[in-house]
Amino acid sequence: MNLDDIPLASVCVLDTNILLYAEQGISHQAQRLLRRCSAGDLSCILPQTAWQELSHRLMLAEAMMLGRVSGPNAARKLARQPELIKKLGLYRDKMQSLISLGIGFEPCLREDFFETAFRFQEKYGLLTNDSVILSTAVRIGADFLISSDMVFQQVSEIAVAMPSDVQL
Repeated sequence: MNLDDIPLASVCVLDTNILLYAEQGISHQAQRLLRRCSAGDLSCILPQTAWQELSHRLMLAEAMMLGRVSGPNAARKLARQPELIKKLGLYRDKMQSLISLGIGFEPCLREDFFETAFRFQEKYGLLTNDSVILSTAVRIGADFLISSDMVFQQVSEIAVAMPSDVQL
């Protein structure tokens, strides 16, 4: 199912890549999904793990955009520049704007990580963050997990919707 076909009033758990594709203009479906969330047509939730990953990636992107870090190990290079980190603010503004759009925050519970996520890793071969996002979506009874990661196509515990306008 593509993102435009998600029924009205659905509860959707979003993966980090969907927000990045919307922010970067890579997926118009992802942008429309966020507009639907903002209008209250959908309930969009970002698990804690995805919020953390998004914040980290946007922080790195801002530092790279400013030309202060580049190349491999950008995170390590940025970590050595605490004064630069203190001055970065665009990524924080972007994170706050997502809250203003009505995107919810769902904390990661102990059992999400230590029980369910490990089972999903064994069953599907998911990476840690992906398995925690799936665990959270299943725990809260979401209608859809929204991601462009093809690995989620094999998941049977929840319906998965993916943007069809992204070429991977």
